[in-house]
Amino acid sequence: MSSIRLRHTFWTLLALAAGVIACGSEKSPTQPAAPATLEGQYKGTMAGGPTVSASLDLMVAASITGTIKPVGAAAIPVTGTYAASSGAVALSGGGFTIAGTIDNTGSLLATSTHSSGPGNVVAYQHTAANPVTVFCGTYTGDADGIWNLARRGASLSGAYVNVPDGSHGYLPGTVTGTSISITVAGGGTATGTLSGTTPFAVMLTFTSDSAG
Repeated sequence: MSSIRLRHTFWTLLALAAGVIACGSEKSPTQPAAPATLEGQYKGTMAGGPTVSASLDLMVAASITGTIKPVGAAAIPVTGTYAASSGAVALSGGGFTIAGTIDNTGSLLATSTHSSGPGNVVAYQHTAANPVTVFCGTYTGDADGIWNLARRGASLSGAYVNVPDGSHGYLPGTVTGTSISITVAGGGTATGTLSGTTPFAVMLTFTSDSAG
């Protein structure tokens, strides 16, 4: 998979879902303890296609129900299954097929297929004690594309798609106070800050490992 080809490009993302984000004067959140059950509500995001950008809201049990909410469009119902023994998740609806795994921290990583192209899906288990905030946005620079993040506590999980060539991947990262650090799956890093109250904003500066 080729990497995003960017150098020192600023991207701004707005939160699509309310959540708790620590201010600089507050105690930084920590990684939640392993949940007692991996079933329940999950919130996340997806990017691919190469123009698909959406948030997800799922109720995970043996039979999964939920929605994919593309940016600027109506919600799409999805249904599927969850195998507790393996963590395997399978979903479909609205022309999307999603397959992935929930790990023992309540983090979902998955891939998606659609007639417009493949993509990546990320989500976290959402609870009152450990809420999830979803950010969806775009970037411009040496390349254009979609860049989406889900935050839970000190953890970030995201997905991107590079519109010119359709390359896509995951965006694992961390949050310390209002400072963000992200690794681009295909190569490169990003650092930045969270700001604002509602909606929240994310400002990031990226350096690609690829020649631009």
